[in-house]
Amino acid sequence: MRKNDIREYRIWKAMKSRCNAPCLNHLSYQSNGIKVCDRWSGSFDLFLDDMGSSPSDEHSIERINNDGDYEPGNCKWATKSEQSKNRGSFNKVFTHEGESLVLKDWARKFGIKYTTLYQRIYRSGISFEDAICEDPFSRIFTINGESRTSTEWCRLIGIKPQIIIDRARRGANQLEALTKEINNYYGV
Repeated sequence: MRKNDIREYRIWKAMKSRCNAPCLNHLSYQSNGIKVCDRWSGSFDLFLDDMGSSPSDEHSIERINNDGDYEPGNCKWATKSEQSKNRGSFNKVFTHEGESLVLKDWARKFGIKYTTLYQRIYRSGISFEDAICEDPFSRIFTINGESRTSTEWCRLIGIKPQIIIDRARRGANQLEALTKEINNYYGV
């Protein structure tokens, strides 16, 4: 079998091209100074010795530290799904009960649509802990000795839930956003 027929050889060639080809100097690899180590740059055999064979056709090379070079100790074989989680600030990691996952994995784990969870956190300003509740606006809040959901509080005092969402976007948590309006309602 010729080297050109080996999948790992094609991956090795593509890795070197991303970092070295003049026609690709606009890519983030070259503009961010990402390089292929000398050991791998000059020898496919040494690259294969260090990396081993790809576990499957679903795997390709990934840099563990996205800002680091292609070199032993900073590379592994990973699936597209695994690689999509190693994209800097693109995937913020959230920790809940000692487990750390990216938002997409939390959505899958809790059976919440990713877009719903994303919008609860980044558009509605709800904390991660509140966002993973089945319906964060059904949470019970006890204020002045009365317990109601935030939706019920909004109905009682005659404001739209969107007002609470907007306040949360400006930095208040859901309880703070409710409390201000409820205190006004009760004349406190």
